[in-house]
Amino acid sequence: MPMIIGRDSQLARRVSAGLAAFSLAALTGCTGTSVRPGEMGLKYIVLNEPALETQVRPEGFYFQWPWNDMVIYDVTWQSRDEEVAVLTADDLHVPTTVTVTFRPEGERLHDLHTSIGREYYEDVIRPEFVTIVRSEFALHKHNDLAREGPKIEEEVLKKLKAVLEGKPLQVEQVAIKHIQYDQLVTRSISDKLAMEQRAKQKEFELKVAERDAEIARTKAKGLSDAVAIRAEGDSKAIVLRGQAQAQAQEAITKTLSPQYIQYKAFEGNNTRYYFVPIGKDGLPLILNAEAEPASGRSR
Repeated sequence: MPMIIGRDSQLARRVSAGLAAFSLAALTGCTGTSVRPGEMGLKYIVLNEPALETQVRPEGFYFQWPWNDMVIYDVTWQSRDEEVAVLTADDLHVPTTVTVTFRPEGERLHDLHTSIGREYYEDVIRPEFVTIVRSEFALHKHNDLAREGPKIEEEVLKKLKAVLEGKPLQVEQVAIKHIQYDQLVTRSISDKLAMEQRAKQKEFELKVAERDAEIARTKAKGLSDAVAIRAEGDSKAIVLRGQAQAQAQEAITKTLSPQYIQYKAFEGNNTRYYFVPIGKDGLPLILNAEAEPASGRSR
């Protein structure tokens, strides 16, 4: 129980002290300033010498007398768009919109405020940024801007960082947001691209036609080869059949002697025979039917 009482009394003393401080601030006119998240501040005390403190205050609430002040800066990353009229390497005017992302260095707010001030973007970053953008675009031709955009962004960022080196400022990114190309040049490019596309289409159609013709030639050659092979096979078959027939005939000729034929003629049972006298020369004897009868028969 004594321990609980002791804690209560300690809490009561703290509350009483807080109320007393608040009452004193209200009676004397003491106010306070809030430093929000993403901000940092510097106290400005009128009666001090120098009045601006070098200590950087992070987010929080700070009591101060009414005649004092708190210098607050936004230390988050910020972006600004700049419309810049550039002249390309081929002397064409091209309106562009370019974005830069930047912020002040939080730990060097005192240096920033005393050497540059709150308008650090308008006084330092913007003039250098616009100048570098114009000089970099002037190195590239109109028709190359779209392709070389990333390279332009990289070069502008590198040169801008080099110019701001040593200053309490940081640059994170440079981006080409918009390029308004020359309408006449753009139309000419579009026409050229359309012609190139048509030419490619014709080339493709020609390749397709050549391929179809090659396929047709291959098919025709295949059919011709097939016919030739078939004809060659038929002719060889005819030759082989002729050779076989000749060989068979030769074999028959060798086998069928006159004696064998006579033998085969007498072999049949129903065969009729007619005998024709043959002379010495192997020809049949022909008798003259109109000749006079022999003298022996007339008698």
